[in-house]
Amino acid sequence: MRILNYFLMLLMVSMLWGGSNQAFSEDPNPACLHSDRGAWPLYRQWNTAELRHFSAWISRIYDRKANGTVAQRLAKLEQVLADPDMNLLLDPAFVGEPCNPQLDLESIRAMHRVVDCHKLSMSLGAYYACRRGLPFMFSHVRAVGGGDIRTADATYPVGTVSSFDYSSALQFFVDATVGTCTGNLRVPPYAKNAELSDTCPIALNRNYLVPGCLYYLDGHVLILAKLEPSGNVRFLDATTSYTRDLYTFNSMNVVTGITPKHSENKEDPYAGCFRGFRIFRFPVAETDDEGKVTRVRRRTDAEMAEFGFNTEQYEKMEELVKEGKITEDGLAFGSMHQLIRYRLRGGEPISVSGLIREYAARAREQLIARDAAVQEAWAEVRANGPIEFPDKGADWNIYTAGGRWGRYATALTDTEFRAAYFEFLEEADAAIQWLDMQSGHLDLKGFNLHAIWSTSDMAWAFLAEKDKVFRDTAFEITDSAGAKKAMTLFELEKRIFDLSFDPNHPPELRWGMRPDTGEAAGLPESPTPLRGGKMASMADAYNRQAYYRSLSQREIGETPYADQPLTGFPVRQIMNDYLWPKWRGNPTPPLAPHGGRAAYEARAVQKPRKEK
Repeated sequence: MRILNYFLMLLMVSMLWGGSNQAFSEDPNPACLHSDRGAWPLYRQWNTAELRHFSAWISRIYDRKANGTVAQRLAKLEQVLADPDMNLLLDPAFVGEPCNPQLDLESIRAMHRVVDCHKLSMSLGAYYACRRGLPFMFSHVRAVGGGDIRTADATYPVGTVSSFDYSSALQFFVDATVGTCTGNLRVPPYAKNAELSDTCPIALNRNYLVPGCLYYLDGHVLILAKLEPSGNVRFLDATTSYTRDLYTFNSMNVVTGITPKHSENKEDPYAGCFRGFRIFRFPVAETDDEGKVTRVRRRTDAEMAEFGFNTEQYEKMEELVKEGKITEDGLAFGSMHQLIRYRLRGGEPISVSGLIREYAARAREQLIARDAAVQEAWAEVRANGPIEFPDKGADWNIYTAGGRWGRYATALTDTEFRAAYFEFLEEADAAIQWLDMQSGHLDLKGFNLHAIWSTSDMAWAFLAEKDKVFRDTAFEITDSAGAKKAMTLFELEKRIFDLSFDPNHPPELRWGMRPDTGEAAGLPESPTPLRGGKMASMADAYNRQAYYRSLSQREIGETPYADQPLTGFPVRQIMNDYLWPKWRGNPTPPLAPHGGRAAYEARAVQKPRKEK
């Protein structure tokens, strides 16, 4: 009878909260409890299956933010949570049954209006918990020694509150965001009240370090959103910008600042050890014999072990600082980045040739689409006149403007193209390092194995193959007269900072043929209108837009026409200019063993030692 009453109660609550009686696919974490108070009804406990579900939800948001439509790539929190393609919790089959309904707009906007890095992590965690009927908590902290908790040497929790303690979901979301900051993350393991903290350190292990975990720098926190087969990590984050934008461009570049354990400090060896990878310290809902929630509390360190609680990142950093390297599985790593990639890599070797060819194929598709966009813009300008440069604040800049500029300019897609190119460079740079760490993790099919022994050899061979593939990767562009011309990816790579995004410019400038060179001689003058009725000449507009053409991350504020520098701003090096100077100089033995380095090292491991 008790079981029957319980399920009748669940049915009534789900109906009151807008639940559906539609049959869904199997829930990875079926309902196991119920509550009669709190900010929202509780149905489930946090467990590893729920964490995987949460990870899938975060991964979808990241994927659409990074690869979706223009609207999705520019989406802010309010739009993310309202888009069924971005927010899987709007899919009945994913959110499960029973569940709680979509938040009201007031609650969503309450989170959106205050979004920064930490408030984004709290907003997404609390929103997910609400929809799935899970408990969620936050702590109140104080600075050790007093002062600002955001910059204190450390903080310690002085109390916690949970969704179970509230009668209003809106008020809980307000307090969980406005009432917390990055100071909540500055709690070292095993310190005073550490088991009441919002987060805890996690193992550098692909089984535990999953999307939805966090990375805390000094004063900034990011949400881990993707693990790549190479072991690279991708993040979703925000800043204190008034625009409330969300970003996807950070990866291993932000994995810095991990404090080493100080074993010699016997009283407090983990002092200051709060930067690095962390995970929410998921709460536990305690119940009576009938499954009714009576209390919500923090998990202890021991209880967080199943989610990967571990302090090894601080211990590995101590080893690196004291020994100059980290030794593991017979390998020596010269940086935490190398160790992290080793720990998080997929099982398959990295195909170096595949890395190049896959990038080239994607780039070619993007460039073919770009030519169509350039032609459409040129036809529009000739038919209906020039298009005004958008200079009206963050919501009407060269990336976000609507109207004719938003339709025909390529400022956003060009910036994303450069970002993808430099991601390719970073993956190539990381792949080269594997030769010294674990050469067998590189699939060198298509390369001369006998000529690759050092990282210099690997860099030289990679760049030679990259240049060959880029020369073989051709696509057609159309000039201002409508004539077709072949261009290769090899040629475009050298023009990557010269491609005009201005829809008023003729196709020759759009494809990097600078107005101060003979390539652009004889082109029709096509000015760019400015706010206030002024007109900028084609050459002046091209020169003043040089700063924006150098970026691989879009500007989130205004993009003024006249206030940007014409020269002197940093411009990243293309692959050949960066990789070869970095890796040249590592000598190769005059007689390299047959079969390549990986085969030689494998034989060396297998060869039995002779008894003396």
